[in-house]
Amino acid sequence: MGNFARGWIRRLERKAHKEMLIIPQVDGSPARFPKSAARDAYANLMERHAKGEDAPPEHPLLAAARHSSDPWWSSSLYADLGGECWTDPVEDLSE
Repeated sequence: MGNFARGWIRRLERKAHKEMLIIPQVDGSPARFPKSAARDAYANLMERHAKGEDAPPEHPLLAAARHSSDPWWSSSLYADLGGECWTDPVEDLSE
């Protein structure tokens, strides 16, 4: 019965691993998010654009991508545009 339980747990872990985004952090710990968090983080990023003080709080995936030790994440759209400068109001050039 012990082998059955171990095999069952391993299968669950593999399934969970496939359904999660795992972002390695500089401190060595992984940040884990469900795959749907990528969509939510992107929507949050677009909502924050040029809102200044009215910007909604940053999605945790954006911060995790910015602090990632993996170049794929740290140079991604989520990391590059997730900083505070992204929320700065855009200058009105219409005249």
